[in-house]
Parts: sequence; structure tokens; C-alpha cells
Amino acid sequence: MEWGLKENYVTAIVLHKYGKSDPQVFKLLKQLKNWRNFVYRAIQRYKELWIVEDRDWSGCLKSVRAEAAIKIVQDRIRRNPL
Repeated sequence: MEWGLKENYVTAIVLHKYGKSDPQVFKLLKQLKNWRNFVYRAIQRYKELWIVEDRDWSGCLKSVRAEAAIKIVQDRIRRNPL
């Protein structure tokens, strides 16, 4: 089994639950080449949501916005090619 992002996230949460401070968790996970912001954000997200899973995406998807923007530009070009 490979060690991935999900395992790093869970490890940061477990160390936090066992009473380690944020800098201590970062020092322990530094060997796994985690960034400081990753550790702090993982712990902050856990404090807010009390779950290990990521947040659901909010708002509209990027592809939906991009398709709508492309259509608007195409309509403008058809009306006035210059």
C-alpha cells in the first residue's frame, strides 16, 4: 500500500487528537515531506467539521462557468465580428 494524501491527513488528525500541538505535528510529519500549511489546514478543518473527510464543493463547477463564458463570447463575435 502506498502512502498518500489521505493517510497524511489522517495522521495529522490522530497526532492532534493525542495532544500534540500544531508545530509538533508538523515536525513529526516533516519527514513525510508535508508542507506546514497542509498540517495546519488539516487540523483547522477537523476542528471546524469534526470529520476526517474533505468539505463538499460549493458553488458551480468550473466547467459550467467556462462553457457559459465561451458561449457568451461566441455570441458577441457572431453579432459583431470586428
